[in-house]
Amino acid sequence: MVTLKDKYNQLLNAAKEKKKTTWGKPTQAQDANLTSEIVDLILSEAILSRASDIHVEPQQNYIRIRFRVDGKLYNVLEVVESPEIFLIARLKILTNIPTDIVSSRKAWDSRFSMTLFNQQYDFRVATFPTLMGDKIAIRVLNKNSELVDLKKIGLRQQSYSILEQVIQRKSGLLIVSGPTGGGKTTTLYSILGRLNTPSVNIVTLENPVEYQINGLNQCDINKKVSEDFTSALKATLRQDPDIILVGEIRDLESAEIALRASITGHFVMTSIHANSAIGTVARLINMGLERSLIAYALVGSISQHLVPRICDACRSPYNIDPVGFKKICLQCGIDPKFILNTGAKTGKEEIHYMTDDSMPLEQVTFYKGKGCEACKGTGYLGMTGVFEIVEFTEDLREAILNNASVADIEGIAVTKGFQSMAIDALQKVKSGIIHFDDIYHILLEKVR
Repeated sequence: MVTLKDKYNQLLNAAKEKKKTTWGKPTQAQDANLTSEIVDLILSEAILSRASDIHVEPQQNYIRIRFRVDGKLYNVLEVVESPEIFLIARLKILTNIPTDIVSSRKAWDSRFSMTLFNQQYDFRVATFPTLMGDKIAIRVLNKNSELVDLKKIGLRQQSYSILEQVIQRKSGLLIVSGPTGGGKTTTLYSILGRLNTPSVNIVTLENPVEYQINGLNQCDINKKVSEDFTSALKATLRQDPDIILVGEIRDLESAEIALRASITGHFVMTSIHANSAIGTVARLINMGLERSLIAYALVGSISQHLVPRICDACRSPYNIDPVGFKKICLQCGIDPKFILNTGAKTGKEEIHYMTDDSMPLEQVTFYKGKGCEACKGTGYLGMTGVFEIVEFTEDLREAILNNASVADIEGIAVTKGFQSMAIDALQKVKSGIIHFDDIYHILLEKVR
């Protein structure tokens, strides 16, 4: 298999051969052409590798190139920058970022587009000054990529059924929360794809528009310099919308407009940074919103993380050390019996701090990818979501109005069948979809 490093060396060797046949020193145009070819090669290889992000990092004697594939970072190339190869400067020129020394002392955000493999790609670029020079992070976006079907984002049947009930409402607010890069946009677009019919008017406010979808009225706030976000949201309400997507709730004013729109005949979807589906309530309260407004507006909340998916082609069982496994469970506050017993009940009682030492020291079988040609030796192929979804029913509304804590609200939700993200993650581990090592952070968050 030919690697990026092999292709890079071929480019360098070809450039050296040209120098031999050129009288005198190579021209500036020849140097610029070599640098452009290297940049194109890196971008093309990132797409072939299914990379979501490219990291260009200056080190003491070279520039390190890393790709994030299926949520994990991999070293793919080391480029020795020289007068003939000026990689970071070339990337800045592509994005119209100043290349002078003064400008290099501050962070910049920009973007550029390029057609590769007969597809249009957007590259979102962010620079960051370091001791060794400008570090550059590039997010790869395929403008022509198809929507992910709502049934294929990783929802188990119970979660899918709850979400279906929520999105069939004619009004109300649905919030998706999770970390940056956690798949919130994909989930929101998947829901829009499910709801996008000729009988509804869908308007979106995004910053930026990541995917262009036929049938939607999409507004890129980043390019709409004549109006701020709040003004644009007010203008949206005059467009007779049935469904409104607000890319992200940014401040109290925009949050209040979105919530009021959701109780006056519009179905509003948005994203927010919160630790859990029910923790969204606390986040909205902390922003300064009235509990009564939250209680009557909020109809559903999703919290999610993206986790690497085990490659189906090379997935194989393995036995984890039972003693080590028990220590992990103790650290995360999980009852090992829940994992051992595939028929365990679901509910809050399954995820708790252990108080006894009764776990049988028997072998626990999990799954991992050995690494094959299909996954390029990583053992992973693609990503899947782990979710927790809550529908805000009448009893949950009353709890919010009565100043109930997040823990109390969650307790009520559990009696109605709510399952935490930790449970969803563990179910997918037992099914061989994801690796136990990749959900540590989710389990630890649950017991903080």
